[in-house]
Amino acid sequence: MQIRPIQSKDAKQVKKLISDILSKEFEFGHNAYSYGDLDSIDKVYGGKREGFFVFEEKGKIAGAVGVKEESKKTAIIRRLFVDPSFRRKGYGSLLLDRALDFCKEKDYHEVVFHAVTSMKNAIDLCRSRGFKEKEELVLSGVDVTRFVLTF
Repeated sequence: MQIRPIQSKDAKQVKKLISDILSKEFEFGHNAYSYGDLDSIDKVYGGKREGFFVFEEKGKIAGAVGVKEESKKTAIIRRLFVDPSFRRKGYGSLLLDRALDFCKEKDYHEVVFHAVTSMKNAIDLCRSRGFKEKEELVLSGVDVTRFVLTF
């Protein structure tokens, strides 16, 4: 088991993992979250202060998380997903912690995570790391909560 930066060979598995989870567990997925970033992860998350990490187990990509720059002081955590067969084993925590460490390394002062109410496990995980609910937004007709962690 390892958490590491994404490699080009992982892209197809990552896209399948995330799109499968969104289509099976989150009906709104296609409306609120476009898949455009998954077609060119290396470019979308390739900035100097951006990154994308995967959890790999025996050659299988079983989790992912991305960090995207929103502003000089703020990063956004995106695409925090874990394969259902790997959940409740601490891998989501490891992925989020890796992303937060990356944000600290890149000198961000705050980190944002957007979630809908049905993303209960992700919300609980973010709250356990100190994220606070800041505002309600509507993205493509879907109610989304903006959570913020300040360093």
